[in-house]
Amino acid sequence: MSKPRGVSASRGAAVLGLSEFQTPLEVWQRIMEEREHGFNARNGYTLPPEPDGAALRWGIAFEDAVVELAEIAQGRGIIHRERFDEAPNMDYVTCHLDGVYSNSNVLIHEGKTTSSFSFREKWGEPGTDRIPRLYQIQVQHQMMCAGADEAIVSVLVFPETPDKWEKDGWVICKYIDSYRIKKEGDKDVYGIKPSSWARVLCEMGYFHQYFIKRNDEVINLLLKHYRDFWENHVLTGKPPEARNYDDVKRLFFEPKSTIIVPDFIERKMLEHRGITEETANAKKRKDRLKTIITKYAAQNIGEIDDESREAVIFRSNSGEKLGSWSKDKNGKHIFRC
Repeated sequence: MSKPRGVSASRGAAVLGLSEFQTPLEVWQRIMEEREHGFNARNGYTLPPEPDGAALRWGIAFEDAVVELAEIAQGRGIIHRERFDEAPNMDYVTCHLDGVYSNSNVLIHEGKTTSSFSFREKWGEPGTDRIPRLYQIQVQHQMMCAGADEAIVSVLVFPETPDKWEKDGWVICKYIDSYRIKKEGDKDVYGIKPSSWARVLCEMGYFHQYFIKRNDEVINLLLKHYRDFWENHVLTGKPPEARNYDDVKRLFFEPKSTIIVPDFIERKMLEHRGITEETANAKKRKDRLKTIITKYAAQNIGEIDDESREAVIFRSNSGEKLGSWSKDKNGKHIFRC
């Protein structure tokens, strides 16, 4: 049986609440499930879905190709692929390295893929240490676990997003232990090796490297947050605060109650009702309002009446129905106000 990952390098930024892909609650749920299978179901929590998507599929398929380009760029091999390390005196803080450069005192290789749009928005000048904050935390975490002082982050930039490529009919296929890229309907049975695409992209200027030094001040801050997270949430079994509407839904799966809401929640509900725009900012604000309202509901369960047998009913102090939170026959959550 494989060892639970605990607070792994890919989870570090999420524990700090700085990841755009995971919340602290998601990380906590996965860790608790690894430590005690069935934990979430027994407590009425819904596990978050496993990560998926075109970017993940293409990133995994190109891992070896990025290693090859990094080896060529540095003129030396990369060994110890998927090496496992633990932080000194904190065995619940772990990492799996993408690799270590040969003939070095633990010079870490970390490989990434990204789209050209994301690269322009989030990455700095190649040859510097200006990488996205999420990856900076990940690499500092790795250096702390591995006892390393330096890391090279190699990134292969895709001119188009993998989502776009898949819409155009390109697919990632796996044959035994290697990946191929194929066009749907193509007569080429075996497809194209990702390394072939990667070499062409490198020649076109789409491969870059960044050089990261160990920062003990950052590492000490990470360790403090990891310790607080582990002692206050993992060891106690108490979930971190919900950060968004999806967090609330996973923690409070089938609430049934009628709640008399205070004035500030009534105002939030009226604001939510009044947002009719379909812009990204409007949707983000509505999601934030739903999070506030449903968190309040989950923490202030009220009386059950005939109308709230299958839902949470929100009422004003005068008894007026303001809205509801329920599920349809397919299990989809429906918020109305």
